[in-house]
Amino acid sequence: MIWEPHDPASYLIHVILGTTALVAGFIALGTKKGSAIHIKAGKVFGYLMIPVALSVFVFMTQRLLPLAIIGALAVLYSVPSAINAFRDKRSAIWWDRILIVVPLLMCIFTGLQFIRSITGAPVPTTGPALLTFTFGFLVFQDIGFLRNRAREHFYRVRRHLARMVIAFSFAAMSILRDGIDLNLTFEQTVIYPMVAGWLGIAFCFWKYSSKKPVAAQA
Repeated sequence: MIWEPHDPASYLIHVILGTTALVAGFIALGTKKGSAIHIKAGKVFGYLMIPVALSVFVFMTQRLLPLAIIGALAVLYSVPSAINAFRDKRSAIWWDRILIVVPLLMCIFTGLQFIRSITGAPVPTTGPALLTFTFGFLVFQDIGFLRNRAREHFYRVRRHLARMVIAFSFAAMSILRDGIDLNLTFEQTVIYPMVAGWLGIAFCFWKYSSKKPVAAQA
Protein backbone atom coordinates (compact mmCIF):
# COMPACT_ATOMS: atom_id res chain seq x y z
CA MET A 1 0.00 0.00 0.00
CA ILE A 2 1.80 3.08 -1.26
CA TRP A 3 0.15 5.45 1.24
CA GLU A 4 0.31 3.24 4.28
CA PRO A 5 1.68 5.39 7.14
CA HIS A 6 5.46 5.09 7.42
CA ASP A 7 5.62 2.73 4.45
CA PRO A 8 9.15 3.19 2.99
CA ALA A 9 7.85 3.99 -0.49
CA SER A 10 5.39 6.65 0.68
CA TYR A 11 8.00 8.20 2.96
CA LEU A 12 10.48 8.29 0.07
CA ILE A 13 7.95 10.10 -2.10
CA HIS A 14 7.34 12.55 0.73
CA VAL A 15 11.09 13.22 1.08
CA ILE A 16 11.68 13.60 -2.67
CA LEU A 17 8.80 16.04 -3.11
CA GLY A 18 9.78 17.98 0.00
CA THR A 19 13.44 18.22 -1.01
CA THR A 20 12.54 19.34 -4.53
CA ALA A 21 10.18 21.95 -3.10
CA LEU A 22 12.87 23.22 -0.73
CA VAL A 23 15.39 23.60 -3.56
CA ALA A 24 12.79 25.42 -5.65
CA GLY A 25 12.06 27.63 -2.66
CA PHE A 26 15.74 28.56 -2.35
CA ILE A 27 15.79 29.48 -6.04
CA ALA A 28 12.61 31.54 -5.75
CA LEU A 29 13.90 33.41 -2.72
CA GLY A 30 17.26 34.10 -4.33
CA THR A 31 16.12 35.34 -7.73
CA LYS A 32 14.64 38.63 -8.89
CA LYS A 33 10.98 38.95 -8.07
CA GLY A 34 8.86 38.88 -11.20
CA SER A 35 11.53 37.16 -13.30
CA ALA A 36 10.63 34.00 -15.20
CA ILE A 37 12.82 31.78 -13.03
CA HIS A 38 11.36 33.28 -9.83
CA ILE A 39 7.81 32.64 -10.98
CA LYS A 40 8.54 29.09 -12.17
CA ALA A 41 10.49 28.17 -9.03
CA GLY A 42 7.75 29.67 -6.86
CA LYS A 43 5.11 27.62 -8.63
CA VAL A 44 7.14 24.43 -8.20
CA PHE A 45 7.57 25.21 -4.51
CA GLY A 46 3.88 25.96 -4.01
CA TYR A 47 2.52 23.05 -6.04
CA LEU A 48 4.80 20.51 -4.36
CA MET A 49 4.37 21.78 -0.81
CA ILE A 50 0.61 21.18 -0.92
CA PRO A 51 0.84 17.37 -1.35
CA VAL A 52 3.81 17.26 1.04
CA ALA A 53 1.75 19.05 3.71
CA LEU A 54 -1.26 16.81 3.09
CA SER A 55 0.87 13.68 3.40
CA VAL A 56 1.89 14.80 6.89
CA PHE A 57 -1.64 14.06 8.11
CA VAL A 58 -1.32 10.52 6.77
CA PHE A 59 1.89 9.97 8.74
CA MET A 60 0.33 11.48 11.84
CA THR A 61 -2.21 8.64 12.03
CA GLN A 62 0.55 6.51 13.54
CA ARG A 63 2.62 9.08 15.38
CA LEU A 64 1.13 12.37 16.53
CA LEU A 65 3.53 15.31 16.28
CA PRO A 66 1.79 18.62 17.08
CA LEU A 67 4.57 20.73 15.54
CA ALA A 68 4.34 18.79 12.26
CA ILE A 69 0.59 19.36 12.15
CA ILE A 70 1.04 23.08 12.84
CA GLY A 71 3.61 23.26 10.04
CA ALA A 72 1.37 21.39 7.61
CA LEU A 73 -1.57 23.68 8.36
CA ALA A 74 0.67 26.74 8.04
CA VAL A 75 1.77 25.61 4.57
CA LEU A 76 -1.78 24.75 3.48
CA TYR A 77 -2.76 28.28 4.49
CA SER A 78 0.32 30.23 3.35
CA VAL A 79 0.61 29.01 -0.24
CA PRO A 80 -3.02 29.68 -1.34
CA SER A 81 -3.02 32.95 0.63
CA ALA A 82 0.20 34.04 -1.12
CA ILE A 83 -1.35 33.31 -4.50
CA ASN A 84 -4.52 35.19 -3.60
CA ALA A 85 -2.47 38.30 -2.83
CA PHE A 86 -2.67 39.16 -6.54
CA ARG A 87 -6.20 37.97 -7.23
CA ASP A 88 -9.46 39.83 -6.81
CA LYS A 89 -11.90 37.32 -8.25
CA ARG A 90 -14.90 36.40 -6.13
CA SER A 91 -13.48 32.90 -5.57
CA ALA A 92 -10.21 34.36 -4.24
CA ILE A 93 -12.10 36.63 -1.84
CA TRP A 94 -14.11 33.72 -0.48
CA TRP A 95 -10.96 31.60 -0.14
CA ASP A 96 -9.33 34.38 1.88
CA ARG A 97 -12.38 34.52 4.15
CA ILE A 98 -12.15 30.78 4.74
CA LEU A 99 -8.36 30.58 5.05
CA ILE A 100 -8.20 33.21 7.80
CA VAL A 101 -9.63 30.58 10.16
CA VAL A 102 -6.36 28.62 10.00
CA PRO A 103 -3.94 31.28 11.38
CA LEU A 104 -6.62 32.39 13.84
CA LEU A 105 -6.93 28.90 15.33
CA MET A 106 -3.16 28.40 15.26
CA CYS A 107 -2.64 31.74 17.01
CA ILE A 108 -5.04 30.68 19.77
CA PHE A 109 -3.44 27.24 20.11
CA THR A 110 0.16 28.46 20.22
CA GLY A 111 -0.90 31.33 22.46
CA LEU A 112 -2.28 28.82 24.96
CA GLN A 113 1.00 26.92 24.78
CA PHE A 114 2.84 30.14 25.53
CA ILE A 115 0.58 30.82 28.52
CA ARG A 116 1.28 27.30 29.79
CA SER A 117 5.00 27.90 29.46
CA ILE A 118 4.95 31.03 31.60
CA THR A 119 2.80 29.38 34.25
CA GLY A 120 5.32 26.65 34.93
CA ALA A 121 4.36 23.83 32.54
CA PRO A 122 7.28 22.03 30.84
CA VAL A 123 6.74 23.71 27.47
CA PRO A 124 9.35 25.93 25.75
CA THR A 125 8.65 29.65 26.00
CA THR A 126 10.37 31.33 23.06
CA GLY A 127 9.13 28.92 20.39
CA PRO A 128 5.41 29.28 21.21
CA ALA A 129 5.86 33.04 21.52
CA LEU A 130 7.37 33.24 18.01
CA LEU A 131 4.63 31.05 16.57
CA THR A 132 1.90 33.06 18.29
CA PHE A 133 3.35 36.31 16.98
CA THR A 134 3.67 34.86 13.47
CA PHE A 135 0.11 33.60 13.26
CA GLY A 136 -1.17 36.79 14.89
CA PHE A 137 0.64 38.81 12.23
CA LEU A 138 -1.01 36.75 9.49
CA VAL A 139 -4.46 37.27 11.01
CA PHE A 140 -3.83 41.00 11.32
CA GLN A 141 -2.78 41.22 7.66
CA ASP A 142 -5.74 39.15 6.53
CA ILE A 143 -8.24 41.33 8.35
CA GLY A 144 -6.73 44.46 6.80
CA PHE A 145 -6.73 42.90 3.35
CA LEU A 146 -10.31 41.69 3.60
CA ARG A 147 -11.45 45.14 4.70
CA ASN A 148 -9.67 46.87 1.82
CA ARG A 149 -8.49 44.89 -1.20
CA ALA A 150 -7.81 48.12 -3.13
CA ARG A 151 -4.17 48.02 -2.07
CA GLU A 152 -1.21 49.32 -4.03
CA HIS A 153 1.01 46.80 -5.78
CA PHE A 154 3.87 46.76 -3.28
CA TYR A 155 1.47 45.93 -0.44
CA ARG A 156 0.43 42.84 -2.37
CA VAL A 157 4.06 41.96 -3.08
CA ARG A 158 4.88 42.15 0.63
CA ARG A 159 1.84 40.06 1.49
CA HIS A 160 2.78 37.45 -1.10
CA LEU A 161 6.43 37.24 -0.05
CA ALA A 162 5.65 37.11 3.68
CA ARG A 163 3.48 34.05 3.20
CA MET A 164 5.91 32.28 0.91
CA VAL A 165 8.76 32.92 3.36
CA ILE A 166 6.64 31.59 6.23
CA ALA A 167 5.77 28.46 4.24
CA PHE A 168 9.48 27.98 3.51
CA SER A 169 10.34 28.49 7.20
CA PHE A 170 7.92 25.79 8.30
CA ALA A 171 9.30 23.45 5.64
CA ALA A 172 12.80 24.03 7.00
CA MET A 173 11.49 23.54 10.53
CA SER A 174 10.07 20.16 9.57
CA ILE A 175 13.41 19.06 8.12
CA LEU A 176 15.34 20.17 11.19
CA ARG A 177 12.87 18.45 13.49
CA ASP A 178 12.18 15.16 11.70
CA GLY A 179 14.35 14.94 8.59
CA ILE A 180 17.95 15.27 9.74
CA ASP A 181 19.65 14.86 13.07
CA LEU A 182 21.65 17.96 14.05
CA ASN A 183 21.26 17.36 17.76
CA LEU A 184 19.06 20.43 18.08
CA THR A 185 16.58 20.81 20.89
CA PHE A 186 12.87 21.13 20.17
CA GLU A 187 13.13 24.82 21.00
CA GLN A 188 15.99 25.35 18.56
CA THR A 189 14.18 23.63 15.68
CA VAL A 190 11.42 26.21 16.08
CA ILE A 191 13.47 29.30 16.85
CA TYR A 192 16.12 29.09 14.11
CA PRO A 193 13.77 28.77 11.09
CA MET A 194 11.32 31.34 12.48
CA VAL A 195 14.00 33.93 13.24
CA ALA A 196 15.52 33.40 9.79
CA GLY A 197 12.06 33.69 8.27
CA TRP A 198 11.33 36.94 10.07
CA LEU A 199 14.65 38.38 8.97
CA GLY A 200 13.62 37.50 5.41
CA ILE A 201 10.21 39.10 5.87
CA ALA A 202 11.80 42.25 7.32
CA PHE A 203 14.09 42.46 4.30
CA CYS A 204 11.14 42.03 1.91
CA PHE A 205 9.17 44.75 3.69
CA TRP A 206 12.16 47.07 3.49
CA LYS A 207 12.93 46.33 -0.16
CA TYR A 208 9.33 46.58 -1.31
CA SER A 209 8.31 49.51 0.81
CA SER A 210 5.78 51.82 -0.81
CA LYS A 211 8.20 54.70 -0.23
CA LYS A 212 11.07 53.04 -2.10
CA PRO A 213 11.13 53.57 -5.88
CA VAL A 214 11.92 49.92 -6.67
CA ALA A 215 10.55 48.53 -9.90
CA ALA A 216 9.57 44.99 -9.01
CA GLN A 217 6.85 42.50 -9.63
CA ALA A 218 6.13 39.22 -7.90
